[in-house]
Amino acid sequence: MELVFQEQKLEYLCKILCDTVSQEQTADVIIPDSFPDAERVVDAFGTLLIRAEECGADSAAVSGTVQAGALFVGEDGSVQRVDAEIPFSVRRDFPKQTDDCMLQTNCHLRTVDARLLNSRKVLLRISVSCTMCVYAPKSCTCYDVSEPAPNLQLKRTVLPLLTPAQLGEKSFTLNEVLEVPNGKPEIVRLLKCLYRTEIEEQRMVGNKAVFKGNLTVHALYAGEDEELCTYDWSLPFSQYAELEREMDEGDLRTGLTLTGAEAEPDSQFGSRRLLVSASLLAQCTVFRVQNVSVIEDAFCTDAEFLPTWEEWSMTGILDQQEFRETATAETEQTAQRIVDAWILPDEAAMQRTGGQMEIELPITCSVLYLDEDGKLQGRTLRPSVRMQTQVAENAHCSVAQVNSGELFCSAGSGGISLRVPVRVGVDSVAEHTFRAVSGGEITPLEASGQPRPAVLLRLTDREESVWEIAKSCRASMQLIAAANELNGSSVPAGTLLLIPM
Repeated sequence: MELVFQEQKLEYLCKILCDTVSQEQTADVIIPDSFPDAERVVDAFGTLLIRAEECGADSAAVSGTVQAGALFVGEDGSVQRVDAEIPFSVRRDFPKQTDDCMLQTNCHLRTVDARLLNSRKVLLRISVSCTMCVYAPKSCTCYDVSEPAPNLQLKRTVLPLLTPAQLGEKSFTLNEVLEVPNGKPEIVRLLKCLYRTEIEEQRMVGNKAVFKGNLTVHALYAGEDEELCTYDWSLPFSQYAELEREMDEGDLRTGLTLTGAEAEPDSQFGSRRLLVSASLLAQCTVFRVQNVSVIEDAFCTDAEFLPTWEEWSMTGILDQQEFRETATAETEQTAQRIVDAWILPDEAAMQRTGGQMEIELPITCSVLYLDEDGKLQGRTLRPSVRMQTQVAENAHCSVAQVNSGELFCSAGSGGISLRVPVRVGVDSVAEHTFRAVSGGEITPLEASGQPRPAVLLRLTDREESVWEIAKSCRASMQLIAAANELNGSSVPAGTLLLIPM
């Protein structure tokens, strides 16, 4: 007799490409004739902008620019700015899977530095990291028997896996007129403007991925008498991306990338207002828990059962953790005052030791300060944060997100001290290969002519699972557990068991 199992389809998005590429680019910048000769470079900075994303059936590409700049002190003591648009592009091929592929990217600026080639030329160098993830729809089939007969014993395993189910995107622009508060000097010259994004709340509402957050606009400018000042504005936003279907119980994760950024004072001769336009791309991923039910083995207590097997692989997130750490750094250089500081998180390095993963996240911090003689100087600090987490044998870790809080940087006779709170989201991801019973043939046992005993006594000579004992005796697991008051799935060596038959 053929035993037919019920089929259950599991549909999810399979990650067919996930690759991180780091790229360095340089640009020579000629100092304009109207500027004095450069004496020393004191700062380098940049804003990464995504310009285009492409995803085909067998390749993915990302391109963009970095609005890079440098501040230098001229021979007359003035602070000047030079900048350049530095392009970058990344492309990766993958085996053709389907025409219905979707791309999500996470690109960030790792480092920016600058140095003088001569008094009239500055070399700008950037390092960009791009992670490209390509998803394609995939389905697999699980097999089960909803109401098995008493003589059919099934060994089930249910593994809850968090898998991506839907993707969505939303482009939006923030146009704001920002006011410098009273008590702060007005903006005479804007020296640099940088941006930081943060998601504060996100959830699914029907078929909409709703997210709220803030865009921090950080400005360094020269006020009256060339006094250097900084100020931060927080621009809240609330947006949503429409998805193909409703998923009220989905776990939403939203990443933000700048696609355009412009900032300028509303007057060339001093202003208290800064005109800012920032375009952002929100990429939303909805995860849901898939309970993968697998019948690992089966037998009949009163017949022979010849199983049919199916094998497949499935990748899912086993665990999500958030670490809150503080990066610290100190120097021995005497400083009168901190003028400005800004950080860039780098790529995380991971090292596995047995069942433990050690994660180190380097951070680059550019600090502008006045030395003991009152001269403007620049210094790059490179602290890091370290985290540890337990991982399964078949799992690996990936950094899902990095958010930095308000940094604290102080100066004194003992040097410069830096403290940066950092929140790091880490996923533990594993690929599981399942071998499951999908059906089978049941044939009657040949009559032996001997009566079947009602009960057996069995002494275990080693630690055995209840399933192994039941299968070897053609007995019911439930009856064995009840007769011997067993609570666990295994029995230690030297245990005398009562086996109901």
